[in-house]
Amino acid sequence: MNTNRRNLLKGVAAASALPLFNIGCAGFGLSRNRQIAKGAKIRVALIGCGLQTGCMIDGVLCENLVAIVDPDPVRFDILEKLVAKTCSAADKANFASARRFSTYQDMFDQMGDEIDAIVVETPNHQHTLPAVMALRRGIHVYLDKPLCLTVAECDLILAEARKRPGIVTQCGTYGHSFPSMKYCVDRIAEGNLGEVKEVWAYDDRCNSIYQRPAAAPPPKGMDWDLWCGGSPICDYYPETPDQDGMHPHGWHSWIGYGNGSIGNLGMHIMDVAFWALGLKDPDRVTCHDAQFALEGAWGFRDAFEFHYPTSKFGHEVTMHWWDGLNEGVPYTKEFVNKFGMPHKREHLNIPPKVLEVEKANGFENDPFYKNGVLFVGTKANLWFTHHGGYRFMPRSAGWCIPRVDRPHDFNYRRVTPMHFYEFYKAIREQREANDNFEYSVPLAKTVCLGNISSVAGKGSVLEWDGHHVTNNAEADKNVTKAYRKGWDPFARG
Repeated sequence: MNTNRRNLLKGVAAASALPLFNIGCAGFGLSRNRQIAKGAKIRVALIGCGLQTGCMIDGVLCENLVAIVDPDPVRFDILEKLVAKTCSAADKANFASARRFSTYQDMFDQMGDEIDAIVVETPNHQHTLPAVMALRRGIHVYLDKPLCLTVAECDLILAEARKRPGIVTQCGTYGHSFPSMKYCVDRIAEGNLGEVKEVWAYDDRCNSIYQRPAAAPPPKGMDWDLWCGGSPICDYYPETPDQDGMHPHGWHSWIGYGNGSIGNLGMHIMDVAFWALGLKDPDRVTCHDAQFALEGAWGFRDAFEFHYPTSKFGHEVTMHWWDGLNEGVPYTKEFVNKFGMPHKREHLNIPPKVLEVEKANGFENDPFYKNGVLFVGTKANLWFTHHGGYRFMPRSAGWCIPRVDRPHDFNYRRVTPMHFYEFYKAIREQREANDNFEYSVPLAKTVCLGNISSVAGKGSVLEWDGHHVTNNAEADKNVTKAYRKGWDPFARG
């Protein structure tokens, strides 16, 4: 057994037996909280150096970066070059001082008492275990969307967080900290739209795959077994001019590693609806469409209908989700780019209701963005994108910011630190963050329920009690998954 594997098994087994702060005693942890509250830098560990990390590095480096974890040394080099090219001298020094690890198990074993918070930016199948290990050590957790791979994992991280009310948690749906989202939430609360019982959410991505690429050796020095984690060992394949590589981004498309289109962007897109309407768990999901191209990959077109029995306004809500390619459009490289995005707007699977409202309000020459949410109210409608743009219709219902929804107006690296600042501020003030697990887990479970509905297939109607499918035993099996030895986040030693 190699050192990484031995340490991995040891770390998972030990996680549940730790004291609240894992730094001698709970009192020491309380002392550390006081130090942070008085201005001490928060000691942050970054787990995962994927594509999104470049957008978030400023949010990480504004505190004290003490550790970086990734099984691929190439990702370290790419991030190091980005920091060297774009960051200040102080940030460069901060980055250079961080210790590097190939596994978070080794990091926790060696530095568990030197870490205040972790930021998890790994593929989805590697989200839950480091989050649980951190929570059990009394370490604050910033966990990227969609939080977890399965419903059962979502329930687990929420249960662990509830046991430790002093630990700050934050989901990485950065739009939740945008003033534009709060503005729209407030206008809905004031009744500007009237009663909202119907919401249409849509995404341009397929996050599927139309042909299986040839397997290839992983990058030199990369531990592919560690990357696969608790999921089955799969083939590595590199990026080509026509297709995304399995690593560092194509995993979104594969069952057992990512969560498809709804998992990639669903929490970003539906967040405003959950917040504005106070949604929790749906009681039913209907699959109106689910089209697959390759066994083992997520679908390239989906259409779901989530029914919520109540909202904070006391009435039921229907949330529609559409993604991928429009019906009749071939799923080939001629119609989608390497990341699964259709080349032309007319090829998108945009709900007819969205197009109808767009046309009725004269936006045909300045159309809504390629992903977003439409609130249908009894007095007015609202279209919103997580990039920050929104349009009230009629305009008397609220201000409109139509142009912020364009890619050239949106800088991820500039805006994502706001969400990190909220996370750090909550740690210093010893309060809950705005996008904490109590709020975000029900949204994450809705995303996972969409995955379950997709696999159940077109025409399926699944009854849901918040944790299990109650009318379809086969579908309910997908609430959880099997894990390879040493990677089970539910393990208790």
